[in-house]
Amino acid sequence: MKKHNLDILSFDEIDSTNNQAQRLLATRDKYPFWIIADEQTAGRGRKNRYWVSQKGNFMGTFVLKKSFQKKYTPQLSFVTSLALQETIKQYDINNKSNVFIKWPNDILINDAKCAGILIENLNSETSQEFIAIGIGVNITTHPDNSMFRATSLKREFDFEIDRDEFLDNLTYNLLSKIRNWDNGNNILNILKIWKKYAYKLNKKISMLLSSGDRVNGIFQDLDSQGGLILISEGKKRVFYAAEIIEEIKID
Repeated sequence: MKKHNLDILSFDEIDSTNNQAQRLLATRDKYPFWIIADEQTAGRGRKNRYWVSQKGNFMGTFVLKKSFQKKYTPQLSFVTSLALQETIKQYDINNKSNVFIKWPNDILINDAKCAGILIENLNSETSQEFIAIGIGVNITTHPDNSMFRATSLKREFDFEIDRDEFLDNLTYNLLSKIRNWDNGNNILNILKIWKKYAYKLNKKISMLLSSGDRVNGIFQDLDSQGGLILISEGKKRVFYAAEIIEEIKID
């Protein structure tokens, strides 16, 4: 199957679309392409957390040939989350829902998580490098026992959304944002747009660090590479690997 002249490899059930991307890498000669699954048995998100992969939802990996410097790879989180936010907002036909991006790349509708992104480098036997952009979206169902309150597009927008139509819209927006990003040359414009939809910008948040420590402060801004600038106890701190946990409503 093809959309926007891209190959789409569809599977009924696999462990993970990102894992499948790694397995299929040596067999592909045309990029980018999608890997889509109806169900995943070992879906995962950031920090290797289990991602509930229920049938009817969107589970896909966009495989991209790297044509940019390695240091720019983290910027794809902002490029992808912006495209995903735009795609989801298209279904808010009554414009009644708040669709925000929780730094760096979770999508929230009305303070509940509906989508996540996992970007990984793929191992190649050649000098060419590849990126897997894994995307999970709760289209029809959502978990009830997740760490953060979860929701689905169906629950928030109150109508059925076809997964393949969603894929078509997401592909268009993702390709558009990648072109706009221009291999890192236009990251400042991407971040400027991203901040319009930033969850809790200029408000008090709590950050969970990789060490397990928590830091409170005001989410003031992003730096030129997407680092979160936090004003904490009168001092400016910049984080590149942390997680906003404050104000997420937990059931």
